Amino acid sequence: MLANNLAEKRELIVWFLRTNRLKKPEAARILEFVKDNKSLLSRIEFSNRLSNKKDVLLVSAVYTNTFPLDFRLNNITYGSVDEVIYQLKNNPPARLFMWLSFATPPNCNLCFQSHKKQVKALPSPASIAHKMLVEAVRNVNRKEAKRKTLLLKIDQSLDQKNVQEFKRLTEELQRLTSE
Repeated sequence: MLANNLAEKRELIVWFLRTNRLKKPEAARILEFVKDNKSLLSRIEFSNRLSNKKDVLLVSAVYTNTFPLDFRLNNITYGSVDEVIYQLKNNPPARLFMWLSFATPPNCNLCFQSHKKQVKALPSPASIAHKMLVEAVRNVNRKEAKRKTLLLKIDQSLDQKNVQEFKRLTEELQRLTSE
């Protein structure tokens, strides 16, 4: 269990709101409502496994791979913040499983120790394209530098009248230009 008593649950919600930018900023109203309602707060059970539960609330911070907001009551999904607050006021569940989805910071005393994961930023398509372009330019520059070096050596072999070296270097230049 992530938080055992009302104070710990409230502290976790306050910490989450202070330290995370929400994917759906208006979802903060739901968390404020839950935090200030002792009866509802006592029914909260924190979990990151919500798929088989019928009464759930998921609120996500940016940089996570979860939905911005998900609220189900008796397996009926409610999408707007106002609907969620209305349902929590008028039809509070006996138990509400809550997942506050965030990128786990280092040294978090409130976080699941077993679920700590390194957050690794996914490369954007633009950065991948940029890296590919840079690599292609480097390859072209390397090839051009090698071509210039071969041309200089070919000129030297002609000046020295070294036929074998000339043939070897011209073959190498032809292979380079056919790549």
